[in-house]
Amino acid sequence: MEEGKRKREEYSDSEQRSRSRARRRRRLAAQAAALRSENGAVEVAAREAVGRCAAVDAENELLRAREAELAARLRSLIDLQQAQRMHEATPSSPPPPPRPSTSVDLNHSIKNK
Repeated sequence: MEEGKRKREEYSDSEQRSRSRARRRRRLAAQAAALRSENGAVEVAAREAVGRCAAVDAENELLRAREAELAARLRSLIDLQQAQRMHEATPSSPPPPPRPSTSVDLNHSIKNK
């Protein structure tokens, strides 16, 4: 009788271990599927981020070029403004002295004769 009981217990233990392994396999399979799904979502997000990064890099290049153009234009305008201020600050040359009129000379010449 002991022998039969021991065999039933061994069989029961074996079945229990088998069911436990099956549950563990199902749990691990579900976990693996969830991780594969999560990995796919991460890959999609990474590709989108790389695309956005490339777009931002291209926009930055355009903005750098525009900044260089505007900086050159600003320097040119500042130089022009400084030249204009210097021109305005320089006193204008005095008018030339009046030239003696010809009529005065003629009168003077006539009187002396």
